[in-house]
Amino acid sequence: MRILVLGAGVIGSVYAGKLLEAGHEVVLLARGSRLADLQSHGLLLEDAESGNCTAQPVVVLSELASDDHFDLVLVPVRSEQLVSTLAVLTAMTDGSDVLFFGNTGDHGAELAVALGERALFGFPAAGGTRDGPTIKYVLIRQQKTMLGEPDGTTTSRIRRLQHVLDGAGFPTLISADIHAWLLGHAAFVVPIAFALYRVGIDAPRLAADPATMRLMVLATREAFSALRATGYEEIPTNLRALYRLPTVLVIAYWRRVLNRPRGELWFGAH
Repeated sequence: MRILVLGAGVIGSVYAGKLLEAGHEVVLLARGSRLADLQSHGLLLEDAESGNCTAQPVVVLSELASDDHFDLVLVPVRSEQLVSTLAVLTAMTDGSDVLFFGNTGDHGAELAVALGERALFGFPAAGGTRDGPTIKYVLIRQQKTMLGEPDGTTTSRIRRLQHVLDGAGFPTLISADIHAWLLGHAAFVVPIAFALYRVGIDAPRLAADPATMRLMVLATREAFSALRATGYEEIPTNLRALYRLPTVLVIAYWRRVLNRPRGELWFGAH
């Protein structure tokens, strides 16, 4: 499969690297200092848990040629950057599928209308940070890579993409309502984000703040309850199970996570 990764940040780089290792043809579209790093050093990845480092040659572009052809475009950018990608995506005439890979905020409908049948949605299961030209990352094994069609159907192309990502080392699930799943994930991550802002985006400091930890957990639990009350059932399975536990146990779990390097890589670096 020939894949364009539009955005060479942490998520784009990690998925590009694993897809390259799996034998796919991957092209990165990058800008500024990230473009220069990739041109000078190649794709440098460091597994923050194992310490394993890889350096891969990769094709990197600053813009696309009119005759470029891809099977898939992966778009792992922040929600506030999504609309700006449409100029590139709508100019492409290759009919490629486009996977918006992250929380789309309130842009999902606009993206689907702009790209029609090309649009797909999903969410990664990785986190990390950029250290110069190197991406330090973790794969989040408690979470699966998620995929979904805008209308919730299970099509041959979504099955094919699931197979591609599984084969690259990303266990992948298909959601029957990906927009509801993304909303459930937002209900989980927003309280953590605000808790981190409250302590200067310092994960260990948050872990040591009992009042803010409790407030964070109760806010997420309340958000999940509100979603269920309005008919949304696509709350990520691992989180649904966790938040059924007594509050003291949920706090203890997140305290352990936030006190370790993965606390920064999962959340702080966002």
